[in-house]
Amino acid sequence: MVGRRTVVAGSAAAVASVGLGVPAYASEAAQRPGPAELIDVQLLNITDFHGNNRTPTAQADGFLPGTDGQVSLHVGGAAYLATHLAQVRKRANSIFFSAGDNFCGGQPLDNKMLSDESTIEVLNALGLQFSALGNHEFDYGVDYLVDHLMKAKPIGVPGRDSTFRDSTGRPYQGIKFGYYSANILWRKSRRPVFAPYNIEWVYDGRRRYPIGFIHLTVANTPTGSSSYNPTLDSIETAAAGNQVAAYLKQRGVNALVVVVHDGAQQDDNWHAPINGANLATGPAIQLAADLSPDICAIVTGHWHWWFNAMLPDAHGVPRPMVEAGHAGQIINEINLKLDPRTGEVVRDLTVSTNHPVTLDVTPDPRIQRIVDYWTAFGERRYGEVAGHLTADFTPALSATGESTMGELGADLCYWSARRRGPVDFALVAAKPITGSNAVAGTLRYAKSTNTYDADGVILYGEAYSQLGYENPILTVTLTGQQIHDALEQQWQTAADGTTKYGPLNFSANVRATFDTRRPIGDRVDPAGFLIDGAALDPAKSYRVAGLAYTLIGADGYQALNGFTGPYRNGRDHEEFIDYLRANPLITPSARDRITLLA
Repeated sequence: MVGRRTVVAGSAAAVASVGLGVPAYASEAAQRPGPAELIDVQLLNITDFHGNNRTPTAQADGFLPGTDGQVSLHVGGAAYLATHLAQVRKRANSIFFSAGDNFCGGQPLDNKMLSDESTIEVLNALGLQFSALGNHEFDYGVDYLVDHLMKAKPIGVPGRDSTFRDSTGRPYQGIKFGYYSANILWRKSRRPVFAPYNIEWVYDGRRRYPIGFIHLTVANTPTGSSSYNPTLDSIETAAAGNQVAAYLKQRGVNALVVVVHDGAQQDDNWHAPINGANLATGPAIQLAADLSPDICAIVTGHWHWWFNAMLPDAHGVPRPMVEAGHAGQIINEINLKLDPRTGEVVRDLTVSTNHPVTLDVTPDPRIQRIVDYWTAFGERRYGEVAGHLTADFTPALSATGESTMGELGADLCYWSARRRGPVDFALVAAKPITGSNAVAGTLRYAKSTNTYDADGVILYGEAYSQLGYENPILTVTLTGQQIHDALEQQWQTAADGTTKYGPLNFSANVRATFDTRRPIGDRVDPAGFLIDGAALDPAKSYRVAGLAYTLIGADGYQALNGFTGPYRNGRDHEEFIDYLRANPLITPSARDRITLLA
């Protein structure tokens, strides 16, 4: 079994004042110990689980290349993962961890609606020991991660919004494993939000030996669309990793592993073998070249890919760099041999294997019971009444580029921002120039096939799935000129010479007139864009609400990306539930907020 873990908090620069109590080792002698004297250590890791408690059915999540080279191997599911873990796990010195994105964004709908508590119970039961922080761990904000998921504090009303009874009948118990990141910092203090590393101790029957795990998170996490948080900042991953590695090495930790939530991918797309090493692209390739030679293995994630490579360090000595797919598809196993005299890894004896989580084994009955409990809970949750509507809300665009769903989205953003601070107006992309569409869903008046549904009812699952794309609603400062420029960017010339129209929709306090008779780039007169009846002033600053994805320019309106003073409100899905509680009967807009002169 693994020995007690020692966690040291603080920045990589500041931890030098903290004593680790690690043993001092003698200098390495000329002759290496024999195989029987070396200490076996097994590292088992997964990545990007994304709450896939059940076996995924989608090709991108639930299938891997089979031995015939075709994408034909059905894999995944927590109960099958548990069985495979039991089969490969060794009795002594086995360490099980993750490279991040264990829940939050990108997971099945029922887990989202249950405040991630279902996934946490599953991961706790699987015996996950620790994890690097992924970008999606920040999707609901740092407070949600720390206070609710880790400390089990309720959010909203217990039993309604969180703190549900788990499969044992107890209220939510919280995360039982540690989270770490060396390069995600508080913007003001420049200190790490979480401890940068953890120490695991292994045992040979006589003494204990430390293994240092250095954790890194994809550097754009503080400004990513779903994880956007203006209170956070980051530093470059290789620099942070090397700084912590040097600190640990100086204090006698001679076996070092980097766990990074950033990765790479193989060539040959979906047909690449799961133990292949034909790496084609990805930041982890350069990261591996830049990391200290003192690091003996690199475990990656984030790219939802699979590979098992041996890449040379700066001294030309190979070390494994691995990624275990996503959604519980694969368990990666790295076997290390430690020299008992130095605690160092005998690098040329390192072996790594990616194991597919196939369905040809008996699913673990305990984990299956947990999964089944939450699956049934999620079905009931979907059928709860969230609100009522008088007619359909759809993404269908009028001749002016307005949709009832788009204007509902804009009204939601305005409402969300206004209850937290001043805001002048809100916007959403009704048909983005680029990227995905947050208001492409439909809310129907007529009863669906769901048993719990009725005419005029919005079910909880419908509200949660039809509006938004797991983004925070931001309030930002834009000048009138920046707003004008973004409005002009609704019309862009495509590669084939045609005009592409990507209409923005606005909150109910806006009336806009655009002249499409004029050339692209000259269709917006500030005098025709009225906010609460007042014309847009190019020299004035405005507080504007919208989804992070749109405001960072990912929807194609690049002028929005010049904002300042961002404030993170709630996340779109949860805010819409609250919006419906505050407005229990909603009516589609008249789609009269825009006038096009044509």
